[in-house]
Amino acid sequence: MTTGTIQIVETYNVHCCTECGVSYALTDAYEQRRREYHDNFYCPNGHAQHYPQKNAAEKERERGDRLERKLANRDEDLRAARASLTATKGQLTKTRKRIANGVCPCCKRSFANLHRHMAGQHPDYAEAAS
Repeated sequence: MTTGTIQIVETYNVHCCTECGVSYALTDAYEQRRREYHDNFYCPNGHAQHYPQKNAAEKERERGDRLERKLANRDEDLRAARASLTATKGQLTKTRKRIANGVCPCCKRSFANLHRHMAGQHPDYAEAAS
């Protein structure tokens, strides 16, 4: 029969209870699980402790959510800017056609000499508005 020795090395982190001040130790693995899931653990005197801070995965998830919201906002801004540009182009085209037909853009009155002037001197003006 052979006998052997097994040597296990674990790292412990020393903590101090926030209620009673007693010192105690937790293994790295146990502490990491508590940090990850925010579960309670207890000091030797029975006081509940926990890690409320966000873990790395939660921080990354929040960062991803923020980036998605930011992208959605930019997409909406771009859509609104395009709609505004289309409306502005339509208004400009309408105004150019009215001027080409001899209508004053300010008072909306029609002037025959403006119409003649636009037709004779600037015949391409109306087509450029299209």
